[in-house]
Amino acid sequence: MKYSWILLGVLIINKAYAFCPFSERLVSSLKEESVVALYKSCAETMNDDAAQAKLASIYDKGTPAIPKNLKKALFYYQLSADNGNASSQARLAQLYMELDKSREGRADLYNYMDSIAATDDFIQLDNQQKEQDFRGELVHPYVLLMLANEKVANKWYYPSNDLEAPLFAQQLFKNYKIDPQKKQQMNQMATQWKKRKLLEMARQILSNDEYRTFVATLYPATGQADSFKRNQALKGFQEKVEQKKRQDLKGVKAFH
Repeated sequence: MKYSWILLGVLIINKAYAFCPFSERLVSSLKEESVVALYKSCAETMNDDAAQAKLASIYDKGTPAIPKNLKKALFYYQLSADNGNASSQARLAQLYMELDKSREGRADLYNYMDSIAATDDFIQLDNQQKEQDFRGELVHPYVLLMLANEKVANKWYYPSNDLEAPLFAQQLFKNYKIDPQKKQQMNQMATQWKKRKLLEMARQILSNDEYRTFVATLYPATGQADSFKRNQALKGFQEKVEQKKRQDLKGVKAFH
């Protein structure tokens, strides 16, 4: 499988809320290879974060029929994490931290990061530079843990429905050591990610005219946004997002 940010970008722009139309009863009746194929279809063609997370977990742990594959586990955890799946964000951060503890683990991490790099910037770094830090949006564990531990009420525009951080994520975030300057950079990175998620969701739900008005209200080309108009725009958009989620969930329940 070819890992690239191009594929990641293709998946991200697909329709959010696209739930996989199958039941757990169906999954339990299939052989492991067929289960993987089913999850892979949902993960890659429907951008379903739950399928991405399950597929990542299979490759993370391995089974008698499916060998453990770190690169595939990282890849699918990252797809799921980019949809706002808190469990995937937490496990991805945990994996990065575990890999960073040893030279062999860092080599595996760098090989993975090389394979998904959008440019040659990371590949061109020498080993000493690579060992200084993680690189890229949603690659640094602090960013992932920050997003995973964010209040669920603030995640209403995330595509995922798995928004509650697991207990281990709370502990990892609490004990994470990071210098103030780096912390500020990570906060900015998380803010950029959240802005991208908000605008991606707006692009999918709003009409073209509504989208342009929404963006202009939140992020005016000049000056600062009017706080009242901004809050009103966000409130109206939140209602549309929640309505869409209810409709899609109703459709899934009707299928099952």
